[in-house]
Amino acid sequence: MLETERAVTDYVNQLSNLGNEQRLIRITQKIRPGLGTIEVDGDGRLLHVSLDRDALMTSDRKALGRRILEALAAARTEASAHYKQEAARITRRNRV
Repeated sequence: MLETERAVTDYVNQLSNLGNEQRLIRITQKIRPGLGTIEVDGDGRLLHVSLDRDALMTSDRKALGRRILEALAAARTEASAHYKQEAARITRRNRV
């Protein structure tokens, strides 16, 4: 019984640490078509938007907001996939 309790505690600690580590991850996503980049953390929080002024001059400015949101969605999807992959690895390793 004590061994199972330790295994569960270890599993919970590993998942908690994963959450802390996830916040430190930085994901950069391009804003198409070459308009710049956005950066999110591992939780999908927007950290930075960098726009290319020269590309903006020749782009459809009405589409800029939509393109930024598309890049943000893609970055958040990547962050979520990373978390799920790492959580699955921890689960497989612990078999709790």
